[in-house]
Amino acid sequence: MHFCLFSSTPDMNELNFVVKVLTGTLEELARQSREWGYDGIEFMPNPDHVPNPRQMEWALKAADAIMPVVNTGRMFSQGMPLLHQDARVRTRSLEAFKKILEFAGWFGARVGLGIARGQEIVGGDRQEKDQVAADVFHELALHAERAGAVIMLEPADPGSTNYINTVDEAMAWVDRIGSSAFTVMLDTYELAESEPSIEHGIRAARGRATHIHLYDPSRWPPGVLPERDRLNWQRIVRILREEGFKGSGSVVLPPEGDPEPGCRKSAAYLRGLFNAFGPV
Repeated sequence: MHFCLFSSTPDMNELNFVVKVLTGTLEELARQSREWGYDGIEFMPNPDHVPNPRQMEWALKAADAIMPVVNTGRMFSQGMPLLHQDARVRTRSLEAFKKILEFAGWFGARVGLGIARGQEIVGGDRQEKDQVAADVFHELALHAERAGAVIMLEPADPGSTNYINTVDEAMAWVDRIGSSAFTVMLDTYELAESEPSIEHGIRAARGRATHIHLYDPSRWPPGVLPERDRLNWQRIVRILREEGFKGSGSVVLPPEGDPEPGCRKSAAYLRGLFNAFGPV
């Protein structure tokens, strides 16, 4: 199991993003994630300025870090929702997502598709919306296959988007697209807010998920302030193990205070917890 920190370039600080992420140069992100006890980063590129993959490759190698996942969450914050009713907006968003796929493909990385689909999918009835989504998802899956990347559709709670809120819904899309480059991922906030139960949500992925976002609905990373946790992390890890989960998990920064002590504590807590349930 690889553990990563949500990370982005300094311009991320201008976006007032929903969770706190590590920011800095590519070199700083790679180095700091390793120093704080993580294997690397889940990187959130600026869709207007996706880095040269050679620069990222150098930064990762210098720090002995990995980047198994690229996050597209900045697309919505920067006005690029994939499922927008305006075809011109969709075209711009598709091109941005494809650039991110090509960047990720350099590393054989997976690409999360969450809020990038849009917060409120408007225009037309459900059938029309589903057809737009099918066209977009098919086009992106084909591009991912060519680029050597894998898209992970992320269900999200209704407070984040009104479209694809549960793992069952996401898996229906995975089945419909039918591509080895189009699968699903998990998020503990969504599991707590949108599923009949956390166990139902994890098992609904049918063992297909290879990445999970790990943070409490309080926006704190696991194990830092247990008195604030709504989630039973031991139970979550047990169910993941029962489902044969292998891959990676990403952690947000504490929402307040000096992030380093909390990040170090969470990394140690998660490694101990996952190790207690046997090797990955």
